Amino acid sequence: MAKWTVSVVAALAGLAQAAAGAAKPVVLDKAQEYPHVGLGLAVPVGYVAQPLVSPYDVMKAVVAENYRPVEGVTLSAFPAMAKVTADEFAEAKMNELKKNLAIQQLKLLKKTAMPVAGVNGSARLMSYTFRGLKTLAAQVYFLRDVKDADVRICYLLTVVCSVERQPRLLPTLGAVVRSVRTTSVRHPELRPELKLGEPIEDYDLGYFLRRPAGWYAAKITAGAELGQVDYLLGGVSMPSAQLLVTRVSGEAATSEGCGKMYLGMAKAAALQRKQACQVVSEGPAKLGMLPAYQFVLVQSAQVGATAPRTGIHAEPVVIVQRTACLTDTRDGKPMVYALVLTARGNNAKPAEGLISAMAASFRHLESTTQPATQPATQPATRPATQPATRPATRPTTPPAPATGG
Repeated sequence: MAKWTVSVVAALAGLAQAAAGAAKPVVLDKAQEYPHVGLGLAVPVGYVAQPLVSPYDVMKAVVAENYRPVEGVTLSAFPAMAKVTADEFAEAKMNELKKNLAIQQLKLLKKTAMPVAGVNGSARLMSYTFRGLKTLAAQVYFLRDVKDADVRICYLLTVVCSVERQPRLLPTLGAVVRSVRTTSVRHPELRPELKLGEPIEDYDLGYFLRRPAGWYAAKITAGAELGQVDYLLGGVSMPSAQLLVTRVSGEAATSEGCGKMYLGMAKAAALQRKQACQVVSEGPAKLGMLPAYQFVLVQSAQVGATAPRTGIHAEPVVIVQRTACLTDTRDGKPMVYALVLTARGNNAKPAEGLISAMAASFRHLESTTQPATQPATQPATRPATQPATRPATRPTTPPAPATGG
């Protein structure tokens, strides 16, 4: 191991010669563009894309053997403070890794400067055990200031492998780093050709829902949160969606009753915040096979107002909420599923089209445990009246090939 570490350190310092240590040449697949982070890169042929589970994940791909990942490449992008350096960001992430209970025997083997796409980056080489799997990782951090926007992004490119595949680690890193190209950072858009990708499901809360391709999807206490981060808005999730599961009683215990109740709450909250709130449409709809009720709003802030927590001028947002109420077969009480989509701008058509596609993918699953008994006013108010302006949780650095599961 000591001899190998010395050779790896030498290779890390001279990445251009790293390919000579490969068991076989690293052949890259076609490069992919990620416009919302302004970056393009390629991963080796044979790597399989994985679902994104954290807001700042951009891309994950792995090679698996016997259903267990043995190689992986991950790209993440984080909003960064103006004065932070790549080294400082790397140190902060290293401290996060040290607190990760799934990681044991973490050792920093080497750190050095490394250029990426014409900018100076900071590279780290480390070893650790991740859930019993001895793992090696090479990480490169590099920063970028976005022109014409008061925004800074710190990218993190991570290549990992099992110890048995160590000859592939640095050649893979070198090949991927050389493929990186910067492009214009753009707002994520709800394009008509946007397809649905991997599902997120929870038998405890009784739902199955497909995410839009390229979006992250994460379980939350009362359902699921999905979206794509908009770095031009300071790193908020926009567009974003939530599937919220809760209870309701009384006159609101129907799909139409719940939908109208939530619409009233949305308008009241907008009035309280002195926002304009235009009801574009409302009426019956479907959530999977369930009868539902949908309303569409356009909310806009006061002239000159800024978006919460970002300091950036607040833009109008479209909010589409589709609500279904059904009887829980376990206790005979009403259960509510609310699918809420929030998007930038005042054109409701793309948002309506996407929520229709997502709703068509929804399936109600037989739950195995009691769902969260959170008051209906809590989950429904937030998405319909106060769209999420940042991801609910900040992810930790992807630690190992086992990130796919």
